Amino acid sequence: MTVMRKFDVIVVGGGGAGVAAAVAARRAGVRVALLSKEPAGYGDTRIAEGAITYPGRSSDDSPEVFLRDVMGAGEELCDLELVTTLARDAERGVHDLEDFGFLIRRDAEGFISDQVANRSGGHSIARTVSGSGRGVHIGVSLRAACARAGVSVIEDCMAVRLLTADERVVGVQTYDLVTGDWQALHARTVILATGGTGWLYYPHTDCVRSTTGDGFALALEAGAELVEMEQVQFLPFGLTHPDSMMGIFCAEPGHAGPYGRLLDGEGSVVLEGLRNLNRAQVTRVMAQVMKEGRVGPHGGLFLDLRPNLEHSDGMAARKTIVKGGGFKGVRAAYGQQAYSWKEPLEVLPTAHYHMGGVRVDVDGRTNTHGLFAAGAVQGGVHGGNRLGSVALTEIFVFGRRAGEAAALEALGPGHGAYNESTPQSSPIFPGRTGRFRPIQLVRRLQKVMWEHAGPLRDEGGIRAGLRELDLLEEDYTDLSIGPAKCCNPEMRDALELQLMLLTARAILASALERRESRGAHLRADFPDRSPQPYRIVTRLDDRRRLKVKQDRIRA
Repeated sequence: MTVMRKFDVIVVGGGGAGVAAAVAARRAGVRVALLSKEPAGYGDTRIAEGAITYPGRSSDDSPEVFLRDVMGAGEELCDLELVTTLARDAERGVHDLEDFGFLIRRDAEGFISDQVANRSGGHSIARTVSGSGRGVHIGVSLRAACARAGVSVIEDCMAVRLLTADERVVGVQTYDLVTGDWQALHARTVILATGGTGWLYYPHTDCVRSTTGDGFALALEAGAELVEMEQVQFLPFGLTHPDSMMGIFCAEPGHAGPYGRLLDGEGSVVLEGLRNLNRAQVTRVMAQVMKEGRVGPHGGLFLDLRPNLEHSDGMAARKTIVKGGGFKGVRAAYGQQAYSWKEPLEVLPTAHYHMGGVRVDVDGRTNTHGLFAAGAVQGGVHGGNRLGSVALTEIFVFGRRAGEAAALEALGPGHGAYNESTPQSSPIFPGRTGRFRPIQLVRRLQKVMWEHAGPLRDEGGIRAGLRELDLLEEDYTDLSIGPAKCCNPEMRDALELQLMLLTARAILASALERRESRGAHLRADFPDRSPQPYRIVTRLDDRRRLKVKQDRIRA
């Protein structure tokens, strides 16, 4: 183990929130390192559609109206202070994205007006705008922003553990995925921006390979609290086949046009008026029908858009949706007839976003000194359900705020000297012999999460999932890893799995504790909402045991 370098601020995660935080901290005049498992500018940001919420494009819209929409969608679980901050700073977040180099489409007079705004799922007003490019273009802009700001970028390097001393975070223990070297990076403050948990549900996810939930586990192990970890958002319309495309995003409820409907495997209508419903509402119905076994040949239901073709407004809707990029994956997976809406599309919920996460204040500050969080790893903003196109706005709003606050704390009194922590040795190493390859256990975990913490849950299933985690943790001690030191993918699988297991346990334990159906959390044995909303707070106790409790939400 070698101590590599010292910084004022270390940002863990190279997606939109991480870059926004790193650039903001660097502009505040501190030394900043951006640590990423992938190249900077990757993560789920790189596969985004490029749509971003920009309130106030019409006279009927305002930060207050936007706030009401977010709070309503969150089903009383949103943190009011965080949402108020998001609504107030949303315009600045869009400007930050443009400042990085990703330009938003304008109207004929050169303004971002209501003429170029669309209404995304769950919004009451058209306030979603987009750029001429998509996630790849955003990623290029993010990478360029790091270079211009002078951020020290450390790529292909994984955060394995947060270093602590005197009850504060003082750095990051890392593993270089290319060289196989273990390193320690020391800092005065650390920002987690590691993204969500989609890969815990593979192949039932449209998220990228790196979304293994690292940040949630790192935060827990450093003493931070998590909130609403049971709130996993499933997009209702993911592809069901072929296997190579399973889980890929197909369409939003808002893409169903005025006459789109949902059919069960027998061809009976189970839901109409899709475009007026949010993701959680549609997924709830789908999950129940799937539980009853009324499914198609690939286990899904059928999105029937054919009635749109019988009406002029339906045809107009299709033209607009397809022009905006909707259903582009359908042609490759299902063929031209399905892409043309001339035959139903078999669809299945797919893990897309994690509303829960690290408990923070409006500046991303956690309850652990020296530790901040921003982006999808941060909890509290969306409560039980995220509105479409808000994620990009959120990462730039709270990425900037966390970066500025972390820099200010790093420059503050009491942080003149580094307080170094001795990194721990790892039981994971090349050439280790055992009964299980890491990927075998990863696949078992992903199956457990889909079956027991998927779109519809019950106590028996959740408890079965927790028992499976016990077995997986036991088998984790008997890993076999190939001997190569450099570029050893089994080392990455093993190190990620260690963090995935803790994050998965937090999700399942929180799901067990929330004895109601609220937001994206659907309990077959508790189908109704509790009259009194409450938070689910997760932490590790002094003996490193997971503790979950309910906190009443006061009006």
